[in-house]
Amino acid sequence: MKKFSLPLTTAISAAMLASAGCGSDKEWQASENTRVCVDASGNRMPEDQCRNQTSGGAFRWYYISRGGYVPGYYGGVSGGSYSPAASAESYSPAPAEAPAGAVTRGGFGGIGEDGGHSGGGEGSGE
Repeated sequence: MKKFSLPLTTAISAAMLASAGCGSDKEWQASENTRVCVDASGNRMPEDQCRNQTSGGAFRWYYISRGGYVPGYYGGVSGGSYSPAASAESYSPAPAEAPAGAVTRGGFGGIGEDGGHSGGGEGSGE
């Protein structure tokens, strides 16, 4: 009888888990009016994409009011608007990662600063 192995399946699974980046899809609650750069699909992109484009480019600003959730890079935006509710100047650029102490949700969970488990899901990090 011939042995059957799945090395390719194992390798692909490992690559998918590694690329998921444990927590890379976490969102955090904005403590102030915040703007993020998004592509045509509504995914957050690095700010340089919006700042360094010519008119008619594929990137634009998305405005999230205080208390809304800011996605990590390449995560989809929701709960905000392409038109600011207040003056555009009143919106701060979002940091690349959740600030220390921010209320987060989503992600795969991990080990908290105190060594305890901080599971993913809505409301984690509170």
